[in-house]
Amino acid sequence: MKIILGVSASVAIYKACDICRELSKAGHSITVAMTRTAVDWINPVLFEALSGNEVITDAIAGGMAHIDIRSGADLMLIAPATADLVARAAQGRADDIVTATLLAYDGPRWLAPAMNPSMYAHPATQASLAQCRSYGYRILDSADGEAVCGDVGQGKMMAVSDILAAVAAFKPAG
Repeated sequence: MKIILGVSASVAIYKACDICRELSKAGHSITVAMTRTAVDWINPVLFEALSGNEVITDAIAGGMAHIDIRSGADLMLIAPATADLVARAAQGRADDIVTATLLAYDGPRWLAPAMNPSMYAHPATQASLAQCRSYGYRILDSADGEAVCGDVGQGKMMAVSDILAAVAAFKPAG
């Protein structure tokens, strides 16, 4: 299966490395697209090594990169999906390579939210998640637990093993 892995800047970004590695090991072709801020948090070279493919960032994306990378993809998974990315997705914004691809891609779109519990519980975030659901996006619900800052509640990105199981159970159309 060909998967676009969108990565935004969250403390959970290290889990995106595990997702990329495990999906690649399972035989999937992974194209990673990273937000500008995610690139500040982790070097795209790491994802290139894990996926075996060039990573698409705003710094190297040509005018049609968001169109080109969607070609033949079976699934677009954004993990982690920050509160900001979820809000931009809900608004239909296309101001970076990840959100532009999210709008241009017409296949299954999954978001794995990852944020502070207070941010997750905020009515604006919940409204954004509901709006994304209304567009047909699958939300891989956040887990309860302790955030890096010490706050406790729902907001942690779903466990990597659960995300991998959801992908394994997914049957692409056609």
